[in-house]
Formats: sequence, C-alpha cells, structure tokens
Amino acid sequence: MKSMAGMTRILVIVWLCLASGVAAAQPSSCQTGKAVMFAGLNWESGEFLTAVLREILERGYGCKTDSLPGNTVTLEQALANDDVQIIAEEWVSRSDTWKRAAQAGTVRAVGHPFVGATEGWYVPDYMVAGETAPAAGLRDVPQLSQPRYVALFRDPEQPAKGRFLNCPSGWTCEGVNSAKLRAYGLDGHYVDFRPGTGPAMDAAIVSAYAQKRPLLFYYWSPSAIAGKFNLVRLHEPPYSERCWSALTSKSGKLAGGCAAPQADIAYGVSTAFAEKSPDVVALLKRATVPLDILNANLVAISDKTADPRQQAVIFLKSHPEVWHSWVDAPTAQRIDTGLELTAVKAKSNFPQGLTVSIRQPVNTAVDRLVKDHGGAFRVVSDLMLSMVLGVDAVLGWLPWWLLIAVVAALAWLGSRRLWLTAVVSVLLFGIGVLGLWDLMTQTLSLMIIACIIGLIIGVPAGIAVAKSRTFRAIAMPVLDVMQTMPGFVYLIPALMLFGLGKVPAILATVVFCLPPMVRLTALGIEQVDREIREAGEAFGLTPWQMLRSIDLPLARPAIMAGLNQMIMLALSMVVVASMIGARGLGEQVLNGIQTLDVGQGLEAGIGIVILAFVLDRVTQGFGKAGK
Repeated sequence: MKSMAGMTRILVIVWLCLASGVAAAQPSSCQTGKAVMFAGLNWESGEFLTAVLREILERGYGCKTDSLPGNTVTLEQALANDDVQIIAEEWVSRSDTWKRAAQAGTVRAVGHPFVGATEGWYVPDYMVAGETAPAAGLRDVPQLSQPRYVALFRDPEQPAKGRFLNCPSGWTCEGVNSAKLRAYGLDGHYVDFRPGTGPAMDAAIVSAYAQKRPLLFYYWSPSAIAGKFNLVRLHEPPYSERCWSALTSKSGKLAGGCAAPQADIAYGVSTAFAEKSPDVVALLKRATVPLDILNANLVAISDKTADPRQQAVIFLKSHPEVWHSWVDAPTAQRIDTGLELTAVKAKSNFPQGLTVSIRQPVNTAVDRLVKDHGGAFRVVSDLMLSMVLGVDAVLGWLPWWLLIAVVAALAWLGSRRLWLTAVVSVLLFGIGVLGLWDLMTQTLSLMIIACIIGLIIGVPAGIAVAKSRTFRAIAMPVLDVMQTMPGFVYLIPALMLFGLGKVPAILATVVFCLPPMVRLTALGIEQVDREIREAGEAFGLTPWQMLRSIDLPLARPAIMAGLNQMIMLALSMVVVASMIGARGLGEQVLNGIQTLDVGQGLEAGIGIVILAFVLDRVTQGFGKAGK
C-alpha cells in the first residue's frame, strides 16, 4: 500500500510539473482560455502557414486556436478590430484597409513567413517557347495590345476582345490588376475577367495547361501552381513608388503601369494581441520557411496527398532543422513529443482500417477526362455559349421600355389584373433606376437558357416517370442526389471541362433546378382523372394522341408550377454561379460581400428580389389560367 501511495505521489508531482511547464509557456492571451483566431486564408500557402502556426501554438504553447474564413479585405478589417489575431500571410500595404489600420496603429507587420515571393502577369511556357510557338516573340506586357495577341487570348463571351484572368474579387491583387489594365491602355482590348474564387482560378489554369490552350493570367509564387507548371512572366516597366502608389489607391491618378515592388510578406498581427502575447510575436519574428521547402509542401497539398493541417504535421516532423530555431528548447521538446504520438491521419472515431477513399480515383478520372476529351467538351461549350450570346444580343438590342412592355403584357395575359401589370412594370423600371439594367439582362439570359434546357429535359423525363415504373425507379434516386448534392461539388469539374463563365454556370443551374420540373410534370400527369383517360381510349386515341390531347393539357397547372419552381431555384443559383465567373447580378452581390461594399451588395440583392418577384407572378398567372 505504501508503495502504491508513493507511486501516486510521484505521478501527481510529474503531472504538476508538466502542467506548470505548459502554463509557464503559455502566452498571457492563451491563459484566458480564449482561442487565438487565425484568418482563414483561401490560397494554398496561406492555408499551409496557418496550419503550421496553429500546430505550434497548440502543441508548444498550450493555446486554443481557431480560424475565421473570409477574403483579404474582410480579414484585414477583422484583424484591425481584433476579431482575428493573426494573418499568416499578409502582403503588406497592398490594400487601403491595411494602410488605414496600420496608420491607426491597430495592426502590425511582424517577421516574414517566406522570402523571395514574386508576382506578375504570366503565360504558359508552351505559348512562347520556340519559334513556332503561338505567342513566340511575346515578352512584354505592352505588346499585348497588338491585334494578334488580342485574338490569341480571345474571350469566348466577348470574341472581339482578349481575356485577362484576374484575381477573384475582394483579393488585394484584383484591384491592382484592374488598375494596371487601365494604366497600360489594355482595358479596351481585354476583358477583366474575375473568376470569383481562388479554386476556380486554379482550376482554369490547370485545365488550360492540360489542354495546351492560350491563357493570359496573373499569378504569384510561392504557390502550388508555380511549383507544378512552367510559368513565363511578362516584363513590365520597372517599379516606381509614385506609379505603385497610384495603382494601389482607389483615388490614385494613373500615369502608366509598372511592376510590383519586391514583395513584403509578413505576419499580420492585431496590436491588442501583440501587446498581450510577446512570446507569440517573438515566434513570428523568427518563423521563416525556405521557399523550396514551402513550394514542395504546397505541391503535396495540391496533389491531394494531405490537407493543410496534415501537411503541417508532416512538415514539422520532416524539417525540425527549420522550425527548432523559431522556439526555445523546452517548447521544441514539447512539440517533438506531441508529434511522436501523432499519426498523420485525420482524427476520427470510426476505425481507420474500414475507411475507403474515392478522392484520388475521382481526381485522376477528372484529370484524364480534361486531358483526353477537353476538346470535345469545348465544342459543346462553344455551342451553348453561342446560344447564350444570342439571347444576350437580343436582350441587349431591345430598348428598355420595350422589354418592360413585353413582360408587362405577359403579366396581363397570365393574370388579367391591371394592378399586377402595373407593379411588374414599376419594379422592372426600378431595376433600371438602380443602374442594374445590363446586369439584370445578363442574369436573365443565363436563366432563360437554363430554363429552356430544363424544360427540354424535364418535361419528357417527367412523362417517362409517370408512364414507366422502371424509369421511375431509376430516375427518382438520381433526382434526390441532384437536389441534395451541394452545387460546389460539380462546379469545379464543370469549369475545368467547359471553361470559366456562363456555360458551367448554366450546367450547374440546370442540375440544381431540374428535379422539381420532373417531379411536378410526373405528378400532374398522374393526377389526370382516370375516367377522362378511359373516355379517350373509348374514342380510340393512340398513346401519343392521349398524351397530347388529354394528359398534357390537364397537367398544365402542375407543369407551370414546376416551371415556376425551376425559375426560383435558378435565381437562387446566381450568386453561386458568379463564383465561377458568370457575370450578372450575382457577381455584384459577390463583389459587395468580398470588398465590404454593403451598398453594392444590397443594390444587386434588391435587383435579384425584384426579378424573382416578377418572374414568380408571371409564371404563377399562367399556371392559374390553366386551371
């Protein structure tokens, strides 16, 4: 018993020593129990660096950590408000938000997560390598104004112009690149195309390389893209402080473009956190990852061998010679001890031996499909795009007052109510007053094409579901999957196969809004009175005559209800569609969210609501008219 008691006392002493060591190592901000909030950066290097710092703070300092997702501008504002404490990759002084916060003393730039970053405008190496390359001789950005290069980098949606692939809206580089297009006099020659999200941008670049297609784009290093592909940077006039100040300020007067300065990449830290956590600030001052090691880890993440958090553990295990110098010896020992007990696997209560991943086979299949059959999908994409451009041209050609009159006439024909016709007219006029007319017609053209495709597929499929038990047994589970599968799952493969812009947006919209059209068409046909069918059979109607003369006319209210639901679901997809470059009202909402421009987002949101109300009332009127 005495030996048991003695052993217990020893274990208690050891536990107290370890606990006191961790507590002593904790920064004062961690001792409160509040999590250190990191910016949830959405590009590979930012995600990886964030994961590394979180592992070190949790394992070495006993801190709780969390991350807040967002884009550059919103996260910089959150840092200034101390809602976020650390941004693991801050491109210093690139945005007005950071400049204002730095001048106010609410944020600090600490250390350098890596050194040697580059950025600029690039083309793939196969475009310029060799005398017979498509863009042989292209070396400088000012050359891009030449007609042959404009035609080479043709924008599919505006064929008279080229396409420049910019950063997503809300990223600091997006505003700088837009200013450069104007400064170089290229804004009249090239479409300033914003992909909506970082993954969409990367997918477009990967797809272009796989199919050896022309591409003019902005990018940076370190990154997985720079590590995997040969990027050829176009030369720009040398950096000057005056030029760069104008490019990075909304109020700057552009007198010409220039290259970016040597990138100053730092850890962004809120001043309030820095004052409470000198130990963390000391860590950040020393925490620099060599560029070659960083790129290797980013390629591993891009190749889907591990997520950023898992790759951070691999890095800490593989390169103690890098990070041991960032912390003191006791902290390094605690981290090493924790890493020895950590398997590089996602935490799960489910037995790992029973898990099966389809991730790699699916990725391989998509990559093979893009590489081997991308040309065929591009033909389909061009055909669909010509339809969209045709509808765009018609809606753009119609005078605003005539389009309002057409919609008002449809509202009258469907409802026979003067007040509704007047309300519809006033609301559409209000869209024009808000300055959203052109964006509304772009959104409307996308919806028209999506709904036409939905009708062509949905009505025959609904008839087949109603008439065939076998087809119904197959179709209903497929419709369930289409309704429940998140749209983002098929957006990326769709844009890799069909390119950025309206075509993948239309396909994603059709997938999302088709199920109610099929279900309600089937429901309407199934609810046709059996006695009416028997009367038709008694008169000797063939199945085709029965369908055309009895089933479809009597199912019209249900079919119109399906069309109404399809339109509403299509409208709900406009913001999601903007994330892969579809222009229109959704893009304005996304821009407003990502740039903290509440007014812009609200204006576009009101436009979407008005368009939804108008289309809902018009289609409802025709549905009721058929009863």
